[in-house]
Amino acid sequence: MKKLGIIAAFVLLLASCAQKPLEITRTQLKDKIAGAWIGQMVGNIYGLEYENKFVDEPGEGPFVFNKAIRKMTAVDGAFSDDDTDVEYLYLLMMEKNGVDPTYAQVKESWMYHIRDRVWLANRAALGLMHYGFTPPLTGDKRYNPHWFQIDPQLINEIWAYTAPGMPAYAAGISDWAARITSDDWAVSPTVVYGAMYSEAFFESDIPTLIRHAKEYLPKQDRFRAIIDECLDLWKKYPDDWKASRKVIADELYVNEPDITKSIWNADLNGAMGILSLLYGDGDIEKTLLIGCALGFDCDNQTATICGLLGVINGVGSVPLDRAMPADFPHWTKPFNDRYINVTRYDMPDASIEDIIERTVVLAEKNILERGGKVREVDGEKIYTINRKARFTPAVEPAATFELPAERGRNLAPDAAEILALTRETDRATLDSCWLTIPVTYRAYNVDVINDGVTGGPGAAFYSLGSKSNAPKQDFFGYRWDSPVTTDMISFHYGPLEEFGGWYSNIHPEYLDENGEWKPLEATITPDWPSSDEVFFQPHNGEFIFSFPKVTTTAIRVIGDDAILEHWHKYTKAVSAFISITELQVYEAK
Repeated sequence: MKKLGIIAAFVLLLASCAQKPLEITRTQLKDKIAGAWIGQMVGNIYGLEYENKFVDEPGEGPFVFNKAIRKMTAVDGAFSDDDTDVEYLYLLMMEKNGVDPTYAQVKESWMYHIRDRVWLANRAALGLMHYGFTPPLTGDKRYNPHWFQIDPQLINEIWAYTAPGMPAYAAGISDWAARITSDDWAVSPTVVYGAMYSEAFFESDIPTLIRHAKEYLPKQDRFRAIIDECLDLWKKYPDDWKASRKVIADELYVNEPDITKSIWNADLNGAMGILSLLYGDGDIEKTLLIGCALGFDCDNQTATICGLLGVINGVGSVPLDRAMPADFPHWTKPFNDRYINVTRYDMPDASIEDIIERTVVLAEKNILERGGKVREVDGEKIYTINRKARFTPAVEPAATFELPAERGRNLAPDAAEILALTRETDRATLDSCWLTIPVTYRAYNVDVINDGVTGGPGAAFYSLGSKSNAPKQDFFGYRWDSPVTTDMISFHYGPLEEFGGWYSNIHPEYLDENGEWKPLEATITPDWPSSDEVFFQPHNGEFIFSFPKVTTTAIRVIGDDAILEHWHKYTKAVSAFISITELQVYEAK
């Protein structure tokens, strides 16, 4: 009995220890948030030199950082980039609206502040916002063809380092935020890194952080299995990160299915970040160099992992020769205490120390709103963390707009002839371009535009002719053997490339009794994009043209292909084309 009593007491003691509340002082909190911001800046600014450079093989040192020095020289401090500037945007958004975000607030902030310098899933989400969608439809794989890319991993860390010691909350809000741009398994790395950032305020062992974070993913999740594989590879090849990289690269790049094969694939780059952490031994400099060498998108994961190490070890762990390089002897603070906005519309430059302090204020607010407490001892605030905090998303209204539902019979399949300037994609010209949309989405003949399929594999025709015959004005339409009566046309874009695929302007025309094309006065639903710029264009968008009833044997839409001069020079003057999946012509009722 006595022995059992001792055991029982010991169990109670263990339970008491396990339930001991997490506490952190304001000084500690600020030190770790400073490590997050400055660590991210180091990873981003220095990793940028090697973005997308090492794909087939890893990089070999020594590494130089000329781009970082040039860009820091230009602004005499740190410069904004897409790995830190959206977190800065979210900082402003939380200060304005509070720490409980809504998708409507995200949409408002994105559409106002983000007007260029976003790519892939982020760019697609922004275009869909301008089209009328609200998240999470903007990340939905039905509309965003880049749903599987890295994008959410590089813009959402702030949700976690304003949630210290609340990994379940951080994982939940990271999932919520990732779905602004992404879908399905592509949100999982963001969830894992969010959980790690939050737990890193109290846990310093990297393998433990990784193992705990993966528990916030479903048992069958692909990235969870990849994390286990990375841990096993690290044990198998403890001194050979190249061997581990080869296994992961073969699995997630070389042998990845075409529809999600990309050097920016979320799981691929997420795994490179995990390998960087495991082989970097907790040292930011070593982790940065391995992250650069592992390659693929590079700067995105180096920003994330260096920021994470900054949380673990505090701002003092950030190498001074990176934050205050010898090239700038007049700097007395990391990055000269200057964060210069060169990427986002109407976002002010800022003191880095001020950004850090403002983030601490938001973290304190979040701690208290999630059931935590604060007390003061000898002038020092001490926060007690509610580790059981969970994220509950705001209830929001429907996330899209209504297209006309009343439509007559689709006359397109009955057409005797499809009308188009370019009937077949010039594959040699296409292959010469810088392409981001997977081959699987493409068709190469205009015949697909009346097959009833508005999206998915094999649905999108690119009207890309030869280099010497690049169209400047594209048309798509139909001819019937007998007259038809119509009052509505539906035009469906396919996935768009970064450099083209959309109209600058468009209108419908019909063939009159004299065989001449006459314009139709039409209303367009939704409104046509207000700009030719890529950031306003919706992948897979549908536009409805409604007009007075007309009887004709032929009808078409016609307009000028948008040309972006920046891309035009890089794609050898072939950026003028249209991506279309379907043109539907509805019988008037």
